Amino acid sequence: MDNMCAAAGSHKGMEDMFHIGDDPKKCTLECVAKGGKFVLYNAETKTIYQLDDQEKPKQFAGQKVKVTGTYNGKTETLHVERIEAAS
Repeated sequence: MDNMCAAAGSHKGMEDMFHIGDDPKKCTLECVAKGGKFVLYNAETKTIYQLDDQEKPKQFAGQKVKVTGTYNGKTETLHVERIEAAS
């Protein structure tokens, strides 16, 4: 997800603003193109994890994923080692 939609807990507001319908991938890519950042969003806990790598997440925009990496509590950033589609 992107940081703007993650802060809102949903893509709904941005999808309406950009007139793109219900398309999380398109919304995420549009938000990132407008200056947003890719983040990992846990909808169950409503937790946002900042990602240090902004290239690997592109191909998974708007999808449920499994991220492997290490979390730095001081910078509140997840160092991305691997991203894969969630099963």
